[in-house]
Amino acid sequence: MFDASTGGPGGGEHPPREPDGPASSSHRGHLVLAEKVVEKIAAQCASEITEVGGTGGGFLGMGRQNDPEARPKVSVELTGAIATLSIELGVRYPASIARVTQQVREELGRRVTELAGVQVRQIDIRVGYLHGGSPAEERTLL
Repeated sequence: MFDASTGGPGGGEHPPREPDGPASSSHRGHLVLAEKVVEKIAAQCASEITEVGGTGGGFLGMGRQNDPEARPKVSVELTGAIATLSIELGVRYPASIARVTQQVREELGRRVTELAGVQVRQIDIRVGYLHGGSPAEERTLL
């Protein structure tokens, strides 16, 4: 008889373990991440970049507004432990779009791998708007 819990013969014979030590990785189980978890991690990581904004408000996709303080919208496709990310964001003007999107790719690739344990294969970025600040900041009355 084979005991799947020990990987050896059955009959109650278990190899000795340290009383307070961690179980071997084969006995701890499996980790399954939902795509929504990776989406939230990626959105938070992107929102921590100063020049990046998202959209906020609205109901069922209607009435959404550009909001530089909101998290960007992220969608994830997971295939095993490999993730493909699509992100829609706004960039604060006058930041370089090329520089900001490169920074987003580098940060998301590194942090999502670090925090979620999945390899990021591809990051597609759509810049939906440029945010120039509030009208009061943009105009000076003479």
